[in-house]
Amino acid sequence: MTLLGETPYTNCFVRNEFLFDEKRGHGEFTPAVVFAFRAEPARVPMFQVMLDSGAQWARVPIHMLCSKPCAPLPIEQSSWWDCYGYEFSVVALPFLKGHAVTALGRDGQIRKGHYLFSIDWMKTGWSEVPDQHKNHHIIALESGSWIAYPNNRLVWQDPSWITPAPNREWQTPTRIYSVEG
Repeated sequence: MTLLGETPYTNCFVRNEFLFDEKRGHGEFTPAVVFAFRAEPARVPMFQVMLDSGAQWARVPIHMLCSKPCAPLPIEQSSWWDCYGYEFSVVALPFLKGHAVTALGRDGQIRKGHYLFSIDWMKTGWSEVPDQHKNHHIIALESGSWIAYPNNRLVWQDPSWITPAPNREWQTPTRIYSVEG
């Protein structure tokens, strides 16, 4: 069982309302470093952080993290999906490193950001179904908020060779490919 996995060390801020059980601290931020991802089924993606005071916090939900002080993004805009299960892998894909990206939110708004790293799910029922499997790409938005979005809600930017214009008629594959099946 995985449950907890190391991430690239990433500087961030924790919204202080998380540190005070949402009773106070709204609009205030504490510098931190994310160093691990935590997965629990039917829960929003969560992280383990070290605060600049030396306090270490676990289970910090993605909507309580930001790359710079900013207005909060609602939890339903922070992640398209809850965690699929306890088992996952974390990878900072070198090909995506440094790429700008636009993200389509549930509210229909397009937000700009940049890639941090990815979470991919394994050993769960949904992770084995072709049209249900989703990555969680962790993106730092230009606004400062962090999001966890799947491939089909992101358009990557690279002016040296990408001309963003995904075909809106594409469909998610539903077939399992196997030479023995």
